Amino acid sequence: MVAKKSVKTVFEAIESFFSRPETFPSEDTERAFTEVSRGIPVLIADKCIGCSLCALSCPAQAITMIPGGKRMLGNRQVEIKNPSFDYSKCIYCGLCAQVCRQNAIEMRKNVDPIIIIK
Repeated sequence: MVAKKSVKTVFEAIESFFSRPETFPSEDTERAFTEVSRGIPVLIADKCIGCSLCALSCPAQAITMIPGGKRMLGNRQVEIKNPSFDYSKCIYCGLCAQVCRQNAIEMRKNVDPIIIIK
């Protein structure tokens, strides 16, 4: 009885392998962003002051601060750190853009889809 069931399962698997898929990607999968999506965070480096609020607020811990060179703030030259986004961890919630007081992070929808290769 068990052998008969196993043979039937093998035939079903082979049939399924060569048959037409029963699910198809919807037309929306062709578009990277829909009307309700927030977009992806994009840094405007000229506005960033390196305060790290974005990295601290990120629930997915997808933002790390990396050295971004030196900049004059007031009459002092200071080392600036800029956020670097790990899009494989990002949940695209937009909190980083909301907490940024300098508006240095924008959620953009008009960018090409990001392809993540690991």
